[in-house]
Amino acid sequence: MRPVVLSGPGREQQGKQLGLLRDFLLVYNRLTELCFERCVPSLHYRALAPDEEACLDSCAGKFVRSNHRLMAAYMQLMPTLVQRRVADLEAGAAAAGVEPAAPPGPESGEVPSPQLEPKDVPAGQRSLSDPTG
Repeated sequence: MRPVVLSGPGREQQGKQLGLLRDFLLVYNRLTELCFERCVPSLHYRALAPDEEACLDSCAGKFVRSNHRLMAAYMQLMPTLVQRRVADLEAGAAAAGVEPAAPPGPESGEVPSPQLEPKDVPAGQRSLSDPTG
């Protein structure tokens, strides 16, 4: 079966969904790597020990809670950041005498997602699926 190739708005939506999936997978991979490295000191046994399971549960819970708090703070700051960016663009456009384009944000229907570039992540902490590491 051949994949469906969309054009126009359908393609943009598909691109956004792929971006969201990529972001989710990056967070999931990071969670898995951090917790596994912290909680499973050896692979001598097939099953996890009870203390390893408890550590993994605790680690994953902390990671999810901290991620939720971080996203809540981001969502709180986002309107202020968008307003500041719009003001900067308008000021720059007024100085140049050009009509500014709307930045991505809630007004345009787009919500930019913060992404770490591979260069922002220390080499020892890159994902196994990261082709640049």
